Amino acid sequence: MIRRPGHSVNAAAHPAETAAMPVVVGLDLELAAANVARFGGDERRFDSSLRAGLRAPGSLPSETQAVQDLAAVAAWRAGVIGLRTDALRALGSCLDHGLADAVAAVLGMPPTSVAEFAEAQRTDRFFWPAWRGLGRAYLIARIGGFTGLGGPWLAHPGEVIPAGEGRWLVEVGEELWEVTADLFGHSVSLAGDDAASDDTDTPGVRVVSIPTSYLLEVVREAA
Repeated sequence: MIRRPGHSVNAAAHPAETAAMPVVVGLDLELAAANVARFGGDERRFDSSLRAGLRAPGSLPSETQAVQDLAAVAAWRAGVIGLRTDALRALGSCLDHGLADAVAAVLGMPPTSVAEFAEAQRTDRFFWPAWRGLGRAYLIARIGGFTGLGGPWLAHPGEVIPAGEGRWLVEVGEELWEVTADLFGHSVSLAGDDAASDDTDTPGVRVVSIPTSYLLEVVREAA
């Protein structure tokens, strides 16, 4: 079986949606879904996650800001790592407005876990409540891949250099690539001429190059 890039938190299939996105005054959710795909996220996951949030028990405030905040969380959940900071702010705003059930539905977790998740994510970008206390190493994500299979690399990835919180530099042939990752998503791009490692590791997490694969593996070490 050919392995593909992906995140373990997405191992469970998400439901397919065929109906049009609900109409929310002041927001174009169809355009938002298209933008999720444009920025590397999973449009179908965004769609199903946001719908779940909008259908959650309890009523949403009349202003569109609450839906916009849920959409930001849904886009992050769908893998748009560039929205991580905005999504965490939006998540906090939703909790402040009593929307724990809606956020839980977007994220795919029990409402009782949302506050803990929001707090832990501020210091641990790979935290997921269901994985707490596993007591063993586990796979968080696979990243990269061979160009012929849709990945970015023609050569096998070599040395992986910690370059900051959730960030690594990877030697691929004669090129240097930058990888950024968190629980839900990742980005892979050629490193700029000024790319430098600050020698800051991500506690408890390592990114390894596998001899038999062009994919990198993001692994949480055993506690």
